[in-house]
Amino acid sequence: MSVATRSALAFLAASAVTCPTYAQEALALDAAAAEGNGDWGFAVDGRVGYRTGIPRDLPVVGALYGWVFQLEIIGGYRQLFVDTGDLHLGRVGGGLRVGGSFDWFQPFVYSHCSAADADGNWGVLVDVGGALDWRLKTWSLGVHYAHDFLHLDTGWVDLNEIGAHVEIRGFWL
Repeated sequence: MSVATRSALAFLAASAVTCPTYAQEALALDAAAAEGNGDWGFAVDGRVGYRTGIPRDLPVVGALYGWVFQLEIIGGYRQLFVDTGDLHLGRVGGGLRVGGSFDWFQPFVYSHCSAADADGNWGVLVDVGGALDWRLKTWSLGVHYAHDFLHLDTGWVDLNEIGAHVEIRGFWL
């Protein structure tokens, strides 16, 4: 069984154990400054997610308190301003965000895997990062850092991103 299959089954099992009546949909917009090989630019991503977890108001104790799991679909654009001409990068993919919800404070780790197109060169973009969110009733504001691993026909490029995001949560479905 592959790592992806085991991860998907683990998420489904965690979702079945938690309360689906507390599940929420999420819409988010991320904006960041991006750096790769000494060249600077920007990154913008849109995310749609399905969030579930162990609600804070259930009588659970210890390490189970406040866990949040969010499956996400992501799409975005990056541009680096390089000497030989700007690098334009589009991406579409999915990933997982895992963290905790402690009153107004929500720390997360996340990863996404996306198909990427950089000026006609196809490849894969994988990001791994962390976020700190300030949680309000139906939305949150946050900051994030991600390290991106971009593989194109022309080789590997590493990107670092630091930025801010806003996320709206609700029960729309």
